[in-house]
Amino acid sequence: MKMFNSPQTLVLLALALVLAFAVPLKAQDQRQDYLDVHNHARDDVGVPHIKWHAGAAQYAWNYAQIRKRDCRLVHSDSGGRYGENLAWSSGDMSGAAAVRLWVKEKSDYFYKSNTCRAGKQCGHYTQVVWKNSEWVGCAKVKCDNGGTFVTCNYLPPVHLKAQDRPQDFLAAHNRARAEVGVGPLRWDEKVAAYARNYANQRKGDCDMKHSSGEYGENIAWSSGSMTGVAAVKMWVDEQFHYDYDSNTCAWNEQCGHYTQVVWRNTAKLGCAKVKCNNGETFITCNYDPPGNWIGEWPY
Repeated sequence: MKMFNSPQTLVLLALALVLAFAVPLKAQDQRQDYLDVHNHARDDVGVPHIKWHAGAAQYAWNYAQIRKRDCRLVHSDSGGRYGENLAWSSGDMSGAAAVRLWVKEKSDYFYKSNTCRAGKQCGHYTQVVWKNSEWVGCAKVKCDNGGTFVTCNYLPPVHLKAQDRPQDFLAAHNRARAEVGVGPLRWDEKVAAYARNYANQRKGDCDMKHSSGEYGENIAWSSGSMTGVAAVKMWVDEQFHYDYDSNTCAWNEQCGHYTQVVWRNTAKLGCAKVKCNNGETFITCNYDPPGNWIGEWPY
């Protein structure tokens, strides 16, 4: 099952199928229109206003021209210089409407845990209100297929590497394990090397295929960016579909990722994350000894 992420995060893709408007929208495509929607959202959470950046706007315009031929929601590669939000419509869409779509993700963001609702995206919203981002530049293009592509770039970008470190993977796992009274996992470099090797194999396609190796394994995927912590949170959220008394998942739901996270006999953990060639994200965690043995309870 492909999983979508992310406090990321936070350079994720906004897929918005909207109907074409019957009235001109150019009045909502000016720099001030982009700024107004951004800054209204930033006012709501008490962070300073963002300002227009000509260089970021030029970068956004250049990339929008590249996407004009296909309107594909594929992120640019700025080498980490910019944060980036993308949006697409099958018809017309104003720049202001694109920003409002990103801001709507606020309802799926949990501030206390700094995570998204399970199965939802919120990384576009967190980039809009990121307190350290001071500048933005945006562009819109009408694609050859009749669709609309909108992109905004941010300076400084959101940095999420602090949620991809071994201790971050471990902390997310061990919080869930502590809740059910099983011992903490420890990081194992041999297991982590296995995870890295397999993640690199998936870089070419980001396909959700298991490695079928000697370890237990959880995998996750996002159409854009996703942190390791966000991936673990999605697995842990499956606890709501797990019935301990019967040791089964709810009908038509998954819970095996969760039971592997909290499997009592698992002692070692190793994880890896890779940005795939198509701009997507693949995350894998491996467990030693493996869990999810048929007929056994996780704890």
